[in-house]
Amino acid sequence: MLKIAGVVVSYNPGRNFNENVSSYVNQVDFLYVVDNSELPSDHINNITKSYPKNLEVVRNNINVGIATALNIAAKKAIENDFDLLLTMDQDSRVSENFVVEMLREFERDDRIGILSPYIVHIKNPRKPGPTGLVEVATAMTSGSVIKLSAHVKVGGFLEKLFIDYVDNEYCLRMKKFGYKIFRNNSVYIYHELGEVKARKFIYKKVFPTNHSPRRWYYRTRNRFYLYKEYKNDFPDYIKFDKMVFIKEIIKILLYEKNKIQKFKMILIGYRDFKRDNFGRLID
Repeated sequence: MLKIAGVVVSYNPGRNFNENVSSYVNQVDFLYVVDNSELPSDHINNITKSYPKNLEVVRNNINVGIATALNIAAKKAIENDFDLLLTMDQDSRVSENFVVEMLREFERDDRIGILSPYIVHIKNPRKPGPTGLVEVATAMTSGSVIKLSAHVKVGGFLEKLFIDYVDNEYCLRMKKFGYKIFRNNSVYIYHELGEVKARKFIYKKVFPTNHSPRRWYYRTRNRFYLYKEYKNDFPDYIKFDKMVFIKEIIKILLYEKNKIQKFKMILIGYRDFKRDNFGRLID
């Protein structure tokens, strides 16, 4: 019987945090809450009181980034003999029987390194596709279940990326090591898209992300790192993501605020990529 732990990485969590965590805390064998907030959170204190035996809170008291936080939880899970790790962010909740369905697939196929769910974006819902497994190039961190033996073999999440494209890089590295990444369309996570708002472009809806200028720094720097590292191994993925980048630029130009600041941070992100300057952006 496979043992599964969970981790939720938090940073100044909002009012939906307790509800989201409650959707999966009793589905896993144990939950690690890795908190990157600089100040204590009442929401985390409340969830600790609600589930005193089911979880452990790791307070970093500083934002160490998503990759480091995930590695902290993975290390603890490995030390406690767990086989799998469900990785969640604070803005997501899962469907009923989520973990049971995921475990069933891991028991059927030992090639799986990462198994992700069907993602229902609350502000941009789409109809689910056919049930069953679909092989994918990459998977979002939130809602994915990773095989911890594979995590050890590939070397964990790349901490120098800090945030953004951490999941993409991890998935591509998993594939280089021969592991498979699937999406299980039979289970869902319900994910909050933050500042996304629907806008109209000719006859169709588009969804600008409205990321902060700071996030555009990380997204630009880290995606160019992936282009450099994986252009020979995964040219189709690189080509696809470059098209995504172009579309994102157009959406900033047409729909988003703070255009000058965002483009400035995009340029700084590219500059730091060229200079091999990674880690946390220092103001």
